[in-house]
Amino acid sequence: MKALVAFLLCAMLFAACGSKKKAESSLDVNPALMKETRLADVVQMVNAKRSMTEHSISAKINLNLSARNKNVRLGGSLKMKRNDVIQLSIVAFGLMEVGKLELTPDYMMIIDRVNHQFVKCAYTDVDFFQRTGINFYTFQSLFWNELFVLNNKGEVPNADNYTLITDNNVVSLVNAKGYNVVLTFIVDVVNQFITETRFSNTGASVPVFKWTYGDCEKFSECDFPSSMKISFVLPKETVEAVIKINSVKPDSNWDTRTELNKNRYSEISLQAAFSKIMTLAE
Repeated sequence: MKALVAFLLCAMLFAACGSKKKAESSLDVNPALMKETRLADVVQMVNAKRSMTEHSISAKINLNLSARNKNVRLGGSLKMKRNDVIQLSIVAFGLMEVGKLELTPDYMMIIDRVNHQFVKCAYTDVDFFQRTGINFYTFQSLFWNELFVLNNKGEVPNADNYTLITDNNVVSLVNAKGYNVVLTFIVDVVNQFITETRFSNTGASVPVFKWTYGDCEKFSECDFPSSMKISFVLPKETVEAVIKINSVKPDSNWDTRTELNKNRYSEISLQAAFSKIMTLAE
């Protein structure tokens, strides 16, 4: 039960975040190279791997959740089919699925297997997502380690969407157009890899949401992150989820939509689920 609460708490806090390791993202880049760095080159370099990724993949994960001085470790799986679905399954005791997060272009769904409840809603039903333009394609690019702009439909961004900032050995691509949110992508230009994506409120120096990438490994002719750290900076605390990814492989042999028996599962509202989880987590 604690594992389930931690899993849903993390998901719901992200949905409500509109209201520790510090990644400095220092890159080992030759200063001479930095002087010659051009915006169009960096964007083209990062975008190039989109054409080399597999259409459908599956992987095993280890998930570590930290919130309210609690730390929970869980296992599970990550399955993705480009432009169609992302499924994050959480398993307890190595064999029982206790929770599932399913994201499609049309909806997001959180399933509580223990209490036989689920939340299913559109992205625009969440105030923060509606105000910032976060949708399925935002999450897809975050999981795939890609550049994106908010409120798009999966289109490949171009150099006109960003401003290039260089600071010593750090290369940043910044998008500050609309939606009251500034996107910052920290790019390792040597390894052609985004090391961190930051969401910040306009005019604020501290990001409210960070997606940090750790080591990477070769997969389908390009680098795929082997670890991701998702941080939500809330008024009184920071909630973190660290995902360790392994055994990544091309895989299309899985159900892309989760069917629930409505006689066994009851649907609850996002607000009701959040209130319940906050009470349980106290």
